[in-house]
Amino acid sequence: MQLIIDLIWILCGGLLGGLAARLLKQPLIIGYIIAGVIIGPNTSGITVVSGDTLMSLADIGVALLLFSLGIEFSVRDLKPIGKIAVFGTIIQVVLTLIFCYALGRFLNWDPLPSFCLAVACVASSTAVILKTLASGHVTALSGRVMLGLSIVQDLMVFPLMIVLISLQDAGSGSITTTIMPIFTAVVFVLAMMIIGRRVIPAALRFVAHWQSQELFLFSVIAISLGIGYISHLFGLSLAFGAFVAGLVLAGSDYGHKALNEAIPPRDLFALVFFVSVGMLLEPSFVWENIGIISLLVVIVCVGRSLILSGLCWSFGYRNIVPIAVFTGMMPISEIGFIVIYQASAAGSNGPIIDNYVYSIILNMIVISMLLGPIVSGLTTFLYRLFGKALQKEVDHIDGKEIGIDQHVVVAGGWSLARDTARVLRFLKLPYIVIEPKHQLFTKLQREGLDVLFGDPSQPMILDKAALSKAGLLLITSGSHAEIVNITKAARAISPELRIVVQSKGHENSQELADLGVSEIVHSEYEAGFEMLRQALVSKDVSLLKTEHYLDEIRKMLYHKQRQWGD
Repeated sequence: MQLIIDLIWILCGGLLGGLAARLLKQPLIIGYIIAGVIIGPNTSGITVVSGDTLMSLADIGVALLLFSLGIEFSVRDLKPIGKIAVFGTIIQVVLTLIFCYALGRFLNWDPLPSFCLAVACVASSTAVILKTLASGHVTALSGRVMLGLSIVQDLMVFPLMIVLISLQDAGSGSITTTIMPIFTAVVFVLAMMIIGRRVIPAALRFVAHWQSQELFLFSVIAISLGIGYISHLFGLSLAFGAFVAGLVLAGSDYGHKALNEAIPPRDLFALVFFVSVGMLLEPSFVWENIGIISLLVVIVCVGRSLILSGLCWSFGYRNIVPIAVFTGMMPISEIGFIVIYQASAAGSNGPIIDNYVYSIILNMIVISMLLGPIVSGLTTFLYRLFGKALQKEVDHIDGKEIGIDQHVVVAGGWSLARDTARVLRFLKLPYIVIEPKHQLFTKLQREGLDVLFGDPSQPMILDKAALSKAGLLLITSGSHAEIVNITKAARAISPELRIVVQSKGHENSQELADLGVSEIVHSEYEAGFEMLRQALVSKDVSLLKTEHYLDEIRKMLYHKQRQWGD
C-alpha cells in the first residue's frame, strides 16, 4: 500500500510542479524535479519512502525515453549530419574524458573514481534535450545536430561504462576481463541488427493483423522492455537494450505506429523519472559542499558545451547552431545515474566510488538537469545579441543565402508543395519551400527546386527563407497545432504578410482567423467542389453556371455571407 501512496504523491506532485512551471513559462522538467525535491526523503514535510522501488519505475521511464528516441532518430537521419554527429562526438568524448579525469585527479580522487566522473559526465541529457525541443524544434537543424550528438554520446557511454565496471571487477586490470563485456555488447547489437530486424517487425505485423490498439500497445512495451531485460542479462543495461530496440524498429513499416503508441506510457514514466531525480537531491549535502558541486557543475557543463560548440563551428555549422548546442547540451545525461549506481555497487574488489563521491556526482547531475532548461531558454537572447556577426556566415540548411523578395514561401506539404513549386518555377516566379522532413527535402532538392531543410515554425528558418520580404506564405500541411505555431512565428516576423493555410474541417477556423490567417483552404470542401463540378459538367450545365454555383457555395461555407437559395 505504501508504494501506491508514494506513486500518488509523485503523480500529484509532478502535476502541480508541471502546472507551476507552465504558469512561469518554464519547461515541465523543472517543475517535476522541484516537486521531487519537496516530496523526497531529504526534506521535511511530505516524504516518499519507497525510494528504491520508485527508482526502478524511473528506470522504465529512461528505457522508454531511449526506445522512443531510437525510433524517432534512426541511423538514416544521422546521414545529413554524419560528420559532426560521429567524428565530432568522438573528438568531444575523448577531450571530455581527459578533461574530467584530470579534474578528478586535481580534487585528489583516485584514478578509478576520476574515470567514473569522466564517464558519468561525458554525455548530455537526451531526455532534457527532447523535452526542451518539445515545442517543435526537433526537426530544425540545430535540434537535429543536438540530438545527433546526443545519440552518439549515449552510444559511446555504454562501452565506456562497461570498461569501467570491468576494471572494477578485474582488480588487476586484466585485458581479457576488460574486453569481454565490450565483445558481449558488440555481439548483442549485431544480433539485434541481424535477427531483430526480422523478428520484431514480424511480431508487430502479426499483432497488427488483429486490429487491436491495446494489444499493439502492450506488444510495443513488451518489446522495448523485454529486449532491455535481455541486454541486462548480458551484463548491459535496460536502457541500452531499449535504445537498440528502438533503432531496430526505426527502419520498419511499424516504427511510427510503435512510437505513437509508446508516447503516453513514456511520458507517464518520464514524469516518475524526473520527480525521482529530484528526490535524490540532498539540499543539506549540497549546502555543505556547495563549493565543490558548483565548481564541478560550471567547469564540467560549460567546458563540455564549449567543446561541442567549437566543434560545430569547426565543422562548418554557423548561425544559431553553435549557440543552441552550447546552451542546450549543458545538462549531464541521465545515463550518468546508471554509471554511478553501477560504480557504487559492490563488485569483486569493492565499489569504485564511496558514498561521498557518489553524492557529489549525483547532486551535480541533478543540478545540471535543473539548470539545463533555464540555460537553454537563453538561446534566442544570445542569438539576437550575436546574430548579426553570425549571419555573415553561410548556414548548412541549404548551403546558400536567400536573396529574393516578394516571393512565395511554401511550408511543407510534400506533393502539394512540390507541385506548387514546379508551377512557380515554370512561370519564373520566386519561391522557396521549407521542408521539415529530410527524406522529402532531398527528393525536392534532387528535382532542382529551391528548398530549405528545417522546421517552418522556427524563427531562424523563417528568417533564412527571407519571410520578412515575402509576399505570401502557404502552409500546405501539418496538424492544427503545427499550423498555429507556424502562423504565430510568421506573424511575429511579418505582421502584414498574407498567409494562406490548408486545413481539414472548419472547427478551428475562428482561431486561425484570430491569428491573422488571410485565407483558409479546406481540403474536404475543395474535394467536394470538384466532385460537384464533375457532376454538373456531366449534366451539360454550362461552365459559367457551374462556376457561379461553386462560388455561391464557397461564399456560404467559407465566409457565411449568404445562405443557399438567396
